[in-house]
Amino acid sequence: MLAPEYWFPVCPEVVSRARCLCVKDGSVPQSSSPFGKVGGAGKLSAFYYNFKMDRARTAISSLLGFEPKSYTRFSLTRRTDGDGSRVEMKLAENENDEEMGDVMADGMETHIEKPHNNHKPLCCLMTAVLLVLIGFLVGYLAFRGQTPGKSVSLPEQTTEASYTEEDEDEFDAASEAKMSLTFSDIKKMLKENLDSSQFLPDINKVSEMNNHETGSVGDLTITRYIRQEFLKNLDKRNVWSDTHYVTLQVNGKSPNRVWIVGSGNAEEVQLGQRNSKVFCPYSATGNFTGKLVYANYGTKDDFNLLTSMSVTVNGSVVIVRAGKINFAEKVVNAENMKAGGVLIYPDPEDYNLDPDVAMFGHVHMGLGDPRSPGFPSFNHTQFPPTKSSGLPGILVHSISGNAAASLLRKLGGVPVPPSWKSKATKVGPGFANDEEQVMMEVNNVEEVREMHNVFGVVKGFEESDHYVVIGAQRDAYGPGAAESGVGTALLLELSRIFSRMVEGGFRPRRSIIFASWSGGSFGAIGATEWLEGYMSVLHLKVCAYFSLDRAILGGANFKMFGSSMLHNLIQETVSMVKSPLSPDKSIYKMAEAGAGDWLKAVLQPIPMDTSVYAFLAIGGIPAIGLSFTKDENYPYNTEEDTVNTLSKFTNGNSETVAHAMAEVIGIAVIKIVYHHQLPLDYQKYASDLSDYIIDIQSYASELQERGLSMKWLFSARGDFYRAANTLRSQIESSDMNDVLLCRTYNNRIMRVEYNFLSPYVSINNCPYRHLLYGKGNHTLAGIVEQLKLLRVNPELVDFNMTRNDLAYATWTVQGAANALSGEVWTSSNNF
Repeated sequence: MLAPEYWFPVCPEVVSRARCLCVKDGSVPQSSSPFGKVGGAGKLSAFYYNFKMDRARTAISSLLGFEPKSYTRFSLTRRTDGDGSRVEMKLAENENDEEMGDVMADGMETHIEKPHNNHKPLCCLMTAVLLVLIGFLVGYLAFRGQTPGKSVSLPEQTTEASYTEEDEDEFDAASEAKMSLTFSDIKKMLKENLDSSQFLPDINKVSEMNNHETGSVGDLTITRYIRQEFLKNLDKRNVWSDTHYVTLQVNGKSPNRVWIVGSGNAEEVQLGQRNSKVFCPYSATGNFTGKLVYANYGTKDDFNLLTSMSVTVNGSVVIVRAGKINFAEKVVNAENMKAGGVLIYPDPEDYNLDPDVAMFGHVHMGLGDPRSPGFPSFNHTQFPPTKSSGLPGILVHSISGNAAASLLRKLGGVPVPPSWKSKATKVGPGFANDEEQVMMEVNNVEEVREMHNVFGVVKGFEESDHYVVIGAQRDAYGPGAAESGVGTALLLELSRIFSRMVEGGFRPRRSIIFASWSGGSFGAIGATEWLEGYMSVLHLKVCAYFSLDRAILGGANFKMFGSSMLHNLIQETVSMVKSPLSPDKSIYKMAEAGAGDWLKAVLQPIPMDTSVYAFLAIGGIPAIGLSFTKDENYPYNTEEDTVNTLSKFTNGNSETVAHAMAEVIGIAVIKIVYHHQLPLDYQKYASDLSDYIIDIQSYASELQERGLSMKWLFSARGDFYRAANTLRSQIESSDMNDVLLCRTYNNRIMRVEYNFLSPYVSINNCPYRHLLYGKGNHTLAGIVEQLKLLRVNPELVDFNMTRNDLAYATWTVQGAANALSGEVWTSSNNF
């Protein structure tokens, strides 16, 4: 029987020349082996072995460009008192010494002549000797490593090895069990670690910190705590931070005020002590006076209804309820109607709040630092003064329910539509006393503050340059138990758990980054500035982003918002996790039971002021936000966002709900970092495109009248559909254990989201470039809105712009299809 090959690697630099020394058993007489009896192998010829060593030395010398002035002689001698072997290495330097032989155990003498060259420095000699020595020792170690054993050292053997095949199988099985855990094993490991987790201590620590608004002393204190925890859980080389200098708008020395003026009198509306410090960052400042108009939630539909009722908004102060859409969208809609100011309040129909409590909320129709749109706030001195186009030009202030009631009961004019279901009875314009108006005074001031993002990473073992990011906001207005406490607690505990799992044998294929953001309450500033700072590379690196912000607002309902590419992953994940308040059913079953269609039951519009929207619409990275909710609006961004309120909304089960959310996030992350193929549903966008195209097709007559056809957009969508199906077929017929092939497929899948960012619009003027989730006329939703307006009021539409937007959208879809197809020779633009 032939023994295995014995490989003696010399050194990496000479692999192409010297390769390795390989001798097969049977090629020389067994009695000539200098190794004796090891693992049942035959004996090597000492002469043949030294001949091979000479060839290796010659290859090294040739590669390094010199001939050795000395040589190394290896004598591998059979011990007479056992089966062990002894390695001798002698260095000959006497140029006149011609005797190269040595007597082996079997009496064979070997004579090797050294080359005669006396013109190279001694350092070259030592380099050659060192390389040969290292090569031989590594080869010898490799040889000995083929025999079963408990030690990797080379002790002197006095007896024949006694390992059996059963011992070897047992050793290999133990090694493989540690290194090759199944998905079920890893999921079980996650669950076991979660069983000992506690989330409430960190939630309490964050929410009890006095004033941890962005850039405050409290924010910095929490920053240091998070960094210390990361250092405990992760290697110090795997923890870092970045610093930004951002422009915030804060309370000025003079308070913001609201007055009722007219008939020679001025009555200040009492905002109350609990409401006096609440403000709306990024409002315009100064004074404005106008008639009051009630506009429900301030949505586009609400303003359209007022227009149909002949209620004039132009030049008025609009009062709207909090909810439905964010503060910034309400203000944009009011400004588009030529209003001069906006008052926002929590209506008792929507929020169960103390009537003297007002809500905090920024009104920048954008994300990140509004004074550095499109680029990071690392150093403002490098850029000219600028500002975001999303900053409002009108005054905005937040007031309490009591303050709003004192204004609403004075309203006259048209009755409130029954569909609005509000405590208000009239919409205005103006009060019953037509001489009275509302005057707003906003005295906010801007200041530059230093803020920090903190990061930790569990590095992947195969594709460390591809990673999942888990992020949480740590700043908040007020206690922020749900706003920042829950997310920070989940972030820290998940970092601890994944670190322990790696110690227990888990080997994530890809890296996991844990990110603590500041500036969340001012428009996801921390996350957005980080994205802008690494815009050119993150879409090539980040497989997915998970937001932990507002992850617990209740416990009965499960909700999600974000990229279609992650919907299926979350559905599979929640099928494995028990509902926190109904443990006899999975989260999936609970959601499905309520609506029948699981996706419709859990999917919500993406809030524009979240890090999810930043990663998705700005960065082109698949992103998702998850939340447990209750059939009641949670009072985040108020001083009532406390641990007690959180406990009330979870029926006293805050810890249980937090465990469930951590398990959902943990399993979803494991699915991404464990499997060869990324579990991103790139085919979902084919159906999403079809939904938009059907909407656009309903305006085909308007397009045809102006010489436009839908066939190009149909063709682009068809190409994307075919590219997605082709890629799926290729993956199904491929060996996904082929690392290079799998990585090629994954690269194409990762970039699908990024390829839906329109390359035809400016990132400064239109940062939300995503064709399906962005904001602007370039998006498919924006094109549908233009066509609606074209049908009812064509003189208000610049059709040449609409034509361009449709063409740009078509080629964005076509570009995404071409990229998904792979190589350029697999794409076809023959329409």
